Amino acid sequence: MMKKIIVGSDQMGFPLKEAVITYLKDNGNEVLDVGPFSDEDPVDYPDFAQLVTQKIQTGTGDFGIAICGTGIGMSIAANKVPGVRAALCHDVYTAHQARAHNDANVLCMGAWVVSPQRVGLILDEWLNTAYDQGRHQPRILKLETPLKEANTEEYPEFAPGHFQFGVALSPRETVFGPILFASQLEKGLEQAMDAGLDVVEISLRKPGDLSRDHLHSLLTLYNLRLSAIATGQSCLHDSMCLASTDKQSVQDAVSRLEEHIQFASEFGAAVIIGGVRGRLSGDAEAQREQRARALEAIHQCTQTAVEYGVQLLLEPINRYETNFINTAEEGVALIEEMGNPEVKLLLDTFHMNIEEANIDDTLNKFSNNLGYIHFADSNRLAPGWGHIPYHQVMKTLIKVGFRGVISAEILPLPDDASAMSQAGLFFKSLKPK
Repeated sequence: MMKKIIVGSDQMGFPLKEAVITYLKDNGNEVLDVGPFSDEDPVDYPDFAQLVTQKIQTGTGDFGIAICGTGIGMSIAANKVPGVRAALCHDVYTAHQARAHNDANVLCMGAWVVSPQRVGLILDEWLNTAYDQGRHQPRILKLETPLKEANTEEYPEFAPGHFQFGVALSPRETVFGPILFASQLEKGLEQAMDAGLDVVEISLRKPGDLSRDHLHSLLTLYNLRLSAIATGQSCLHDSMCLASTDKQSVQDAVSRLEEHIQFASEFGAAVIIGGVRGRLSGDAEAQREQRARALEAIHQCTQTAVEYGVQLLLEPINRYETNFINTAEEGVALIEEMGNPEVKLLLDTFHMNIEEANIDDTLNKFSNNLGYIHFADSNRLAPGWGHIPYHQVMKTLIKVGFRGVISAEILPLPDDASAMSQAGLFFKSLKPK
């Protein structure tokens, strides 16, 4: 399978870089050379380590290769970048271990140590060795999320109990992808308990899909609490969307949401208004009309939520899924337009990574509007399996005083159990010792 490799060096590593690029291309890989493009002038290796690692951090490449005289300087510089695990390898064995045990995504080598004649063996081992996961994963998480910068000494008001960690489940199959154990609710609850989670978020098409009494008994059995009801399945499966061009469909969506609110009230849970918004369509005037109807519909739901003592959460969603509220700023503007400050934002790191210029700045700016957090990594996998710098995100959440639920709404990849395990391990790594 072709991979995209980002390659850089300093002037000492330039000859080996050229040999690496030739070998990679000859073996069917795509290569991005970030320089330098000659060895005539001296350059600073940290600059080129940063060029390589920035491409890895942003998902531009699958792997990075950084070369200097010994490889030591490059590895030190590369490991300064969040989400990068750079390994200094000089032979096949260290290349294998770096991938299998450390899930390293940047290979550092020394041109004074590795000859162009034997670099191919190292590259083959590096590119063809899979990460073993298993017992190595908790250790990787400690590398990725070192909260010693944001511990209880720096933030004495912080305690693990200030956060409740959870995961999104569904009692039935759904076309909505980032859900674990769809149609296997009890198994999902059992595994959430085993993973050490505190709460679960349940995606419901309609409340009738789930018996209230049965859910109460399951939550008690597995020592979990229901944090929120996600409502997007109503739009995806039944075309009950708040931004629909059909007025009856909008009213049907309101009725369905009011049922969700009544259901949630029995568990002290919130109700999420995310995918249920749907999309705006037609010309500018038609979209204005749809938006106005949707705003009135949300306002109507808010009144019901206040009556039942239920928190409504408005979730901005990225532009590839909807054109109706993509950013936190747009969400707050709509809340202010409705005049309903009791509606709070649900911010999802996957969507924020696409839409927000800076996640930390957004969390700082809208901290007073924040009611709930979704953690899904840059690839929508479990947190820690992409490049979002979660240790910095957590530090910001602690600084702005967020207290509440952080739920993993993630794809069931490579499978439900592995994704659940990763979410549990990741959240455990966030709790100060």
